[in-house]
Amino acid sequence: MSMEQTMAAIRNFGYGPAGGGQLPQYRTPSEFIQALGEVKEAALRALQETEHPWPDSVFERVLQVLADIRSGRLDHRFPLDLAQGGAGTSLHMNICEVLADEVAQRLGRPDLFHFLDDGARSQSTNDVVSTAAIIVIQRRIRSLESAVIALQEALVEREQAWRGITIMGRTEWQDALPMDLSQVASAWAGSAERDRWRLGKLKERARTIPLGGTATGTGLGASAAYLFAAEQQLRRLTGLPLQRSQNLTDAVAQRDDFSEVANGFALIGANIVKLCRDLMFYTSTVVGELEHPALQWGSTAMPVKTNPVLLEFAMGLAIRAQHRAASIPHYAQEGFLQLNAFTPFMVDAFIGSASDLERALNTLSRDLLPALQVRPERCIQNILQSRALLNLLRKDLPYETLKALAADWQSGAGATTADRDAKVHQYIDELSRLTGLDREVIKARFSFLLTSPSSSAAEPATTAEPNIAANSTPATDSTSVAEPATAADSTPAAEPATAAEPATAAEPTQPEGPQQASSSSLPDSKERL
Repeated sequence: MSMEQTMAAIRNFGYGPAGGGQLPQYRTPSEFIQALGEVKEAALRALQETEHPWPDSVFERVLQVLADIRSGRLDHRFPLDLAQGGAGTSLHMNICEVLADEVAQRLGRPDLFHFLDDGARSQSTNDVVSTAAIIVIQRRIRSLESAVIALQEALVEREQAWRGITIMGRTEWQDALPMDLSQVASAWAGSAERDRWRLGKLKERARTIPLGGTATGTGLGASAAYLFAAEQQLRRLTGLPLQRSQNLTDAVAQRDDFSEVANGFALIGANIVKLCRDLMFYTSTVVGELEHPALQWGSTAMPVKTNPVLLEFAMGLAIRAQHRAASIPHYAQEGFLQLNAFTPFMVDAFIGSASDLERALNTLSRDLLPALQVRPERCIQNILQSRALLNLLRKDLPYETLKALAADWQSGAGATTADRDAKVHQYIDELSRLTGLDREVIKARFSFLLTSPSSSAAEPATTAEPNIAANSTPATDSTSVAEPATAADSTPAAEPATAAEPATAAEPTQPEGPQQASSSSLPDSKERL
């Protein structure tokens, strides 16, 4: 057989994208070929079951060919790009021509199975290609869901590992209030949790198929018995919970369900970009509270430079995925009357967007997050150099009093751990003298900064000069911040519960410093996963 209609499509639209491995250079995406083969087999099995139009010997060869199409053994016979006019007619013609040609070769006769009269019996491109598209989307949602779960798990692991490490919380690029680093990871895990929830909902929303509606959703040429049998056969072949639409004219004509899925994909991309931007800040030379792994040389001109290559890679993929997903609602709105002719373009955009998102998610969960290092000494240094520490006294002093103090009060870390504790005690003494607050009240607010907060033997005497030198030497030999100790007037806050480390009431925290909280209302981080 000459594959005449497939060759006409190649002349009009060109070949598909380059393949890899042992595949030829040009081809239709394998996952779409598989889905198209599954739809075709479900339809022909349903016809044989309800009408028996073919001798068993012929139908046996038909099933053999369809099995080869579904397995990928005949991918080389599908050269078309998904970017094409005709709503996918050329794709449907392609599989019908391949099926008829292979059957003819295996039976030794070309007259026993016609590519359209038999191969497209009771079917139309408009219900077959749309149903194949839904199968591709369903599988992409599931694959993407697994990648989102892996990111959520990696972030919860960081949440557990980073407990007790205090950093300066920031809003609008400005220092705000100290908080626990685990709470930062908890917020990131929360967005991944919502992405996972949305994908679960999208699996339900995008499982309605138009198979049996034929050209305009009226079911012309398809019997009711065939329609029900085809639905059952397709569920069995794909293993997916697909359901026949109760409104076939809607299922053939409208593609707002694709837009809904695309918006979910775009939200995942947005959350990846937000996570990467945050990590860019924390790993920057200026902030330096986290350290991006040095995976390759960062410059051809500057030997001492490490680029955040994994963050840039993940962010770039996520941005591209967002743009691909954003094209889908535009294609959907261009549907006209009883059909949307841009379904193949939407499938192409879904495959590209989902592929980019999976690569970005896997880069973060497998490569970056496990290798990300915390620099606790830099976290404390940044806190001690910030006047935002005065915000911890908001409960004890009027707003304008704190404003006035901030205008004059400077802060800076000492060169050693002992210097740091001495410096904090000096702050406490000076603030007590300047504000009239009891020294123990101020110490309770700042106790999380002390390496030995229960000891006061090393406290220096109050100095006459209220301001701390602005050019104090930054800490170069600090150790990791200890778990914050309970002050005399503190009320312990619960640790975020995890499967590996259940929260206990004995864990102390400071009352006005960073309060630790779970990233979910569920009591157990593992349960959130």
